[in-house]
Amino acid sequence: MIRGVAIASLVTLLMLVLYLPAVTPPAAFFERVRSEYSAHGATWGRSLAYRALEDAMAMIERPVSAPLMNEASAQQGKAATAAGQQFDTVSRRLLDSDYLRAFNALALLAGFRLAVLAQLAPGLFLLATAYVVDGLARRWVKGREFSQHHPEVWTGSVCCVCIVCCAGIISSVLPVAMPLALLPSLTGCAFFAVGFAIANYPDGQTRN
Repeated sequence: MIRGVAIASLVTLLMLVLYLPAVTPPAAFFERVRSEYSAHGATWGRSLAYRALEDAMAMIERPVSAPLMNEASAQQGKAATAAGQQFDTVSRRLLDSDYLRAFNALALLAGFRLAVLAQLAPGLFLLATAYVVDGLARRWVKGREFSQHHPEVWTGSVCCVCIVCCAGIISSVLPVAMPLALLPSLTGCAFFAVGFAIANYPDGQTRN
């Protein structure tokens, strides 16, 4: 069951990420970044929003917009053969396509939202520590009381973690208005499910 949920979540996420740039203009993603930059600046502080935007720009600066050939290789190809010129023309058209521009904009939006989440990492780390310690403590108490663990609860908790993580990534790429607390809330739900899974982790042959 866990494997099926994980595969379904990944396939859904991949299809959505590849589909969105095909139906959404780059301006929609950029407008969403500008709007959320102002909103996060008013809520969390301008310095946090600015650092998050810098991190997002640094993340997408290299991989998506990098040319298919470096400049020296391109020049050698054009000078050597007509095939090199043709390849350079095709690659330039590909890099200038609306789809890749939209994909760049999608990556910027996702990077900005995840960078804001990373700026809130200290508080989220404390929350994660509390849930993990709580799960370990409940597991220890069950062991002393000789209480049985629940494999079904453990399976459901792990599936919940997969679904929440997938929902968080989907929320980071959708070019629509999102509550500012959505990603931190989903992260907290994932930590809660992890703590629950720790408390009910089955031993030995009882694990599915």
